[in-house]
Amino acid sequence: MRRHLLLIITFAILLPALAVLLVSGFGLMQHEWAMESVARSYVQDMAENVASRLAGADTRKWGSELTSIEIRRFRVFTWGPSLPGWVAVVSADGRILFSSPGADNLAAIWRPNIPIGRAVEIKDRDGNLYTIAVNPVSGGDRYVIAAVAWDQLLGPLVRVGRLWPILILLMAVGILLALWALWKWLIVPLRDLVEEIETLRWGKDLPALPDPVAVSEIGSLRTVLYRLARTAVERTLLRNRYVNDIVRVQEGEKSRIARELHDGPIQNITAMIQQIRLSRMAGNGEGMHRHLAIAEETAQVVVRELREMCDELSPPWIDLGLEQAMTELANRLARHYNIFISMDVDDSVELGRERLLSLFRIFQEGVSNAVRHGQATEMRAEVFRKDGSVVFEFQDNGKGFEPDMNYETLRVEGHRGLANMLERMMLVGGRLEVESRPGNGALVRCVMPDVQEAAAV
Repeated sequence: MRRHLLLIITFAILLPALAVLLVSGFGLMQHEWAMESVARSYVQDMAENVASRLAGADTRKWGSELTSIEIRRFRVFTWGPSLPGWVAVVSADGRILFSSPGADNLAAIWRPNIPIGRAVEIKDRDGNLYTIAVNPVSGGDRYVIAAVAWDQLLGPLVRVGRLWPILILLMAVGILLALWALWKWLIVPLRDLVEEIETLRWGKDLPALPDPVAVSEIGSLRTVLYRLARTAVERTLLRNRYVNDIVRVQEGEKSRIARELHDGPIQNITAMIQQIRLSRMAGNGEGMHRHLAIAEETAQVVVRELREMCDELSPPWIDLGLEQAMTELANRLARHYNIFISMDVDDSVELGRERLLSLFRIFQEGVSNAVRHGQATEMRAEVFRKDGSVVFEFQDNGKGFEPDMNYETLRVEGHRGLANMLERMMLVGGRLEVESRPGNGALVRCVMPDVQEAAAV
């Protein structure tokens, strides 16, 4: 049923419209029949009334002998009927004896075969419809003729009745045109859109641009679909770039660790092995002890270098708490990058390992960016509570820049440092804010919900 829903909707629109046409037509016909009955009753009653009144008059004074004063007794002949129509009295040979105003067209509608005592409909030479009734006066040599024109009695209803077939035809044509427009501009474009969506490879293909034939709503729907599809394609490209960035960073980190191991511990271990060999060659004398001492000193250097590498990969001082960890990190970064860093931590703030590690890495990235890109020489960092949140912000005195914190834009334009910082804050349910402009340094603010306060509430 759902496959033919559009056809069902079409017929659901068509059938009520046809039903309205049929009911309206039938109602108008019934009304016309009722008006015909009213018109017949009207002229029949008028003819009988006048005939009965004339029957009481002095029949010896018919025709020219009937004075004007006596005629005025029958006001219908001087003023006309109270409703539209006219009345005339004719002799048996068809001569008009006297009549009311408006009976001038009697000759146009008179027929010798008009039945006596019954109202009928007659058309004149121009096609105008009349209802006429003939009633004999007592004696049978005089007749009262009453008539009414439908145009006068029914007015616009007569004209509508005449135009009814044309109206039916126009309405039928209008319905067909409306259904054709519905099919062409709505149903067909909607079907095309459904077929296109069914075959669309999301994240790879782009749908067609808006159809100029379809209604504006379908065009708007296509526009929205095109934008969504384009966003999906861009997200796919961004994801691929992101994966490539991760692989590139991982490979770069592996290369850096390998280089550090090669240039540091491995070289020292090689020198230590050489000193052990020299000690063997020197025998048990003073030379052996000297070579072994050098080898021991070299081993200690190797251990220190390896420990520093381990500390960099997984800082052990994170377990000491927020204040000690951030202070230790600030001191190490200050020595490594030759920058002055002040760290102020609210001792009442406590963070879990995951959120602390996020702040840890963000601060590492922020100091690195400030020194490498902004040529900063000083930095002030602070951790505090504000409005139910834990805030960590740090500000440098570098060159500054114009920040754009759109994650996708950062990835696409290659600002991986800011993108990584933003991603870390998103993962812990926080937000990253950057305030900077050229020449005024940069302020980085990390805002996270205070878990302790949330739990207390």
